[in-house]
Amino acid sequence: MHADHALFLQAARTAWNYMEREYQPGTGWVNSVSGYPYATVWDIASALSGLYSAHRLGLVGSAEYDRRMRRSLRSLQTVRLFDGTALSKNYSTATGTIAGRDDRDTLATDRGTGWSAIDIGRLLVWLKVISTNEPQYAADINRIVARLDFSTLVSAGYLQGATADGAGKLQRYTEGRVGYEQYAAAGFALWGYRAEEALNLGRNTIPITVMDVPLVADRRGYDHLTSEPFVLMGLEVGWTPEMGDLASRVLRVQEERYRRTGQVTMVSEDAIPVAPYYFYYYSINYHGHQFVVGAQDADVLQEPRWVSAKAAFGWHALLPGGYTRLAVDAVAVARGTGRAWSSGVFEKSRKSTGGENVNTAAVILESALHSVTGRPLLAGR
Repeated sequence: MHADHALFLQAARTAWNYMEREYQPGTGWVNSVSGYPYATVWDIASALSGLYSAHRLGLVGSAEYDRRMRRSLRSLQTVRLFDGTALSKNYSTATGTIAGRDDRDTLATDRGTGWSAIDIGRLLVWLKVISTNEPQYAADINRIVARLDFSTLVSAGYLQGATADGAGKLQRYTEGRVGYEQYAAAGFALWGYRAEEALNLGRNTIPITVMDVPLVADRRGYDHLTSEPFVLMGLEVGWTPEMGDLASRVLRVQEERYRRTGQVTMVSEDAIPVAPYYFYYYSINYHGHQFVVGAQDADVLQEPRWVSAKAAFGWHALLPGGYTRLAVDAVAVARGTGRAWSSGVFEKSRKSTGGENVNTAAVILESALHSVTGRPLLAGR
């Protein structure tokens, strides 16, 4: 058991408060952001992970857990797919209907706007964790997986995403960059659908050095080298030797920035209630720039910079040390009164970012469970 397990458990109780308050009984899903009844497939997977972890931690009773789990899985068996191929990018957590770019449930958005293979990869990880460790749900989960057209989602060794343009024409593309690509491909591989080029960390990476720490960038550009995929892979399925080595250096360079600047650094992707994007990637390297912020269709940004709560707890569970404990302490104010975790604290002000969300709650719950088991969650108890 992790030396700071009591700290993790206290954090997990606050994270579960979010899951309880934002739960949608109609679908079994959880609002992606507080009061916002929509979710991506990534968010839906996070809600499953949080529920699973909370039950294993004793925060929700078995009968209620079973009811919520079966409701969520039933929704995934019945919701409309995009063109009969894959789960759509966005859904209403209240009704399970497809949501469009403007997040409204209308006939105009009935088809959806495409799919994300990266998000589906995260869902596949969690469907495998649950079906392996709790086989009473395996039949339901197998039916969900059988709905997906893997011949379209995996092609030429890569994961394939798709977006419908304003005229409804479908644009398909290779989806994923270093870190995210390998994590999502691991989810597909767990079900026997191997995207070999995506799994190969060296296939599209080039060496870079940041603050004297050797790292990699994606030669295709527009890569977000950040904590998220490394933390999730470590907590959930375990690192390959190559990914584990890179993960340790991803953490090391964040500590090096702290050593040089005095600024506690925990980079990640997070919901941050700052206009105009409200969702940002704080990255060690983004398209050739270091320790900057990116957003969808955005240029390189200098703000907002924040210390990510979920990254702090995830790294402290996986690679605990003096720096990761320092980071956990630095984000304590993000817990507020214990109602829910915000995404973290702003670097400059050290004030809470706000933006309570399902992904922060889920990763903190996963991290707390890992603090008990000391091994990837796919490995069971």
